[in-house]
Amino acid sequence: MKVVAIIVTFNRLPLLKKCIKQVKAQTRRPDLIIVINNGSTDDTASWLNDQDVIAYHSDNVGGAGGFSFGIAKAYSHGADWIWLMDDDTIPNNHTLESLLAALHNLEEHQKHVGFLSSKILWTDNNIHEMNRTYRLSDQKKLSRLSLPAQPLQPLIQFGTFVSMLLSARAVEQVGLPLKEYFIWNDDVEYSKRIINSGLAGIAVEDSIATHETPINHISSVFKDTHQHLWKYEYGLRNELFTKRMHGGELQFWITWVHRMFIMPFRIIVNRKTHRWPFIKTIWNTSLRAVKFKPAIDWVEKR
Repeated sequence: MKVVAIIVTFNRLPLLKKCIKQVKAQTRRPDLIIVINNGSTDDTASWLNDQDVIAYHSDNVGGAGGFSFGIAKAYSHGADWIWLMDDDTIPNNHTLESLLAALHNLEEHQKHVGFLSSKILWTDNNIHEMNRTYRLSDQKKLSRLSLPAQPLQPLIQFGTFVSMLLSARAVEQVGLPLKEYFIWNDDVEYSKRIINSGLAGIAVEDSIATHETPINHISSVFKDTHQHLWKYEYGLRNELFTKRMHGGELQFWITWVHRMFIMPFRIIVNRKTHRWPFIKTIWNTSLRAVKFKPAIDWVEKR
């Protein structure tokens, strides 16, 4: 079984160094480490030249573009399983070994698994709210899965690219993440697409990684700072397209109407500052989402 690690980075060399150090310290090391350098303007490119990794340097195509490109490269390098993470993902020494152990325990049913997700903590060892997973209980969705029996680890609704072990079979079956997302929601859409195809997503509770973000929070238009507003230009649009793709047209338009006519009033009530920039962003992203229909890219099967 060949495991290829994919790390996507942009201008966070100190975190990248910690990430790669821990990936190399795994009790079961990946067979290959690939770093996607998204146009970093710090010393990332020169530092990577002296590391035992394969580095691809490109313009900044965002996390979504980086993961899409990285998964395609890992597949072309013959990966059976692809271990995905951002540069601020710090796995512990047993993270990959635990993911593979959970896979091994499924025996002949491994072929029915699309991805496995680690348990993601913040620096204080509490669950990272941004990367919390949720058990899949929808009987209609469960009935689509090819996995014949409930595994020891819980089946989940979607996963996170902060330490996800992705099967090459899933890549062949559903294609690549939507690179046009640029940032936010690309992992949610992609993992939902995998589950909808009949391959299971599994949370592995004893596979632990730390997500070293500045704070532990869920992004919210009601509480987030103005400095993060640019991320919502992508994230809000992406959420609406994910609704359309996985919830259908009715759910898309219900959410669209809510954002256009209800959310502005909620922002006025709940935000203390920068109300108007957030309201404009909600309107602009909702309007852009109407015609936003990115196409899925596919790998050439081996």
